[in-house]
Amino acid sequence: MNFLTDDLMKKFLLITLSAFLALAQGARAQEGLQIDSLFNGSFVPKSRITESLVTGKELKPYNLDYFRSVRLQASEGEIRRIVSWLEGDALMAIEKDMDSENGELVYALMCFATNNGKNKYLGYQVKESSGGSKYVTVVYMTGKATTRDLKVIFKHR
Repeated sequence: MNFLTDDLMKKFLLITLSAFLALAQGARAQEGLQIDSLFNGSFVPKSRITESLVTGKELKPYNLDYFRSVRLQASEGEIRRIVSWLEGDALMAIEKDMDSENGELVYALMCFATNNGKNKYLGYQVKESSGGSKYVTVVYMTGKATTRDLKVIFKHR
């Protein structure tokens, strides 16, 4: 009976450790991109950010395995900084779609090369509320979805 308990404990520890490592890797998945400063909380306090993280079977219908988004009400200066990071990241993108209105970036979808058979994407959108506040949403995703798939999902063009 002791052997069974030890075996179960080992399996439990292995599963727990694997889950922890997967979460730790996912939390920094966008590391290496300039926009990581927005995701890691070094740009604005985490209290100003609404963050969503989705992994697993909920994403399977979209051919994604990881989805992380941050949304915040941003000042013009903060938007300029975020856009400068996106423009820097766009230099590394193998595919990109960027739209501007009145000379300001309002939408971007970029695909980055990977060596694991999955696509890595960065999305951006800024919207102005009726009160004049601007809200920025930045999304990082990985999976086998194509740019065309994501445009359909997000109903762009």
